[in-house]
Amino acid sequence: MLTMLPSFFGSYHLPMATAHLPYTLKVSSRAKFARLKMTPHAGLVVVVPKRFDKKEIPALLLRHEEWIRKAAERLDSVRSAPLPVKENGLPCTIILRHHSEEEWVVTYNHKGRKVVDEGSGKRLLVSCDEADTELCRRQLLFWLKQRAQALLVPSLEKVAVEHGFDFAVAGVRLQHSRWGSCSARRTITLNTKLLFLPEHLVRYIMVHELCHTVHMNHSKAFWALVRRHDPFCRTNNLEMKTAWKYVPEWVSS
Repeated sequence: MLTMLPSFFGSYHLPMATAHLPYTLKVSSRAKFARLKMTPHAGLVVVVPKRFDKKEIPALLLRHEEWIRKAAERLDSVRSAPLPVKENGLPCTIILRHHSEEEWVVTYNHKGRKVVDEGSGKRLLVSCDEADTELCRRQLLFWLKQRAQALLVPSLEKVAVEHGFDFAVAGVRLQHSRWGSCSARRTITLNTKLLFLPEHLVRYIMVHELCHTVHMNHSKAFWALVRRHDPFCRTNNLEMKTAWKYVPEWVSS
């Protein structure tokens, strides 16, 4: 996991490009070498070790110019049309694809007494002034985690019964990189963000983690077990590489 220090922002000029390409610099205490990654919301991210000489970044980017171009093109090709948001990025609508395309209309009212009220007609009342972006976002994420606990855990239990698996306990967390995990004690944790993914991908992640209750590794035996319970696991695994496109920016930021 990256140890996040204050981010630096910069840009470099792609030869023959018409504009500067922005990037975010992140310093990692665990990184041994500099690496590049393309993310849906931050765009190009340069991850470097603590003692990395930042003067070398332009040359690093230049060496990987072709990869950057292709990664940016792939990003654009799979990017979904965003849902309407407020000027400060807060959502006007929340769609949970996992649960039959469940759609919530979000309204903000700082005079409300409740944190978030699930009103009739799938309306969320966020009880704070929408100008307070961070407070509203925290309240929305709190509601989202509660919704994930109510929807994802029962779904996992159902999948486990259908396929003859057993696990100790399950819970949800808002995680940055992992879609799910299974501990040696067969405790399964699901990422709250799974709520935004289509049902077949959520089911794939659940099967994947349930198979870890049998094999705590990614051995041939593990993947054989996954394929037995999900014949389309290879396709689903490939699709998961771009699954971030379903997650709204206000959740991932």
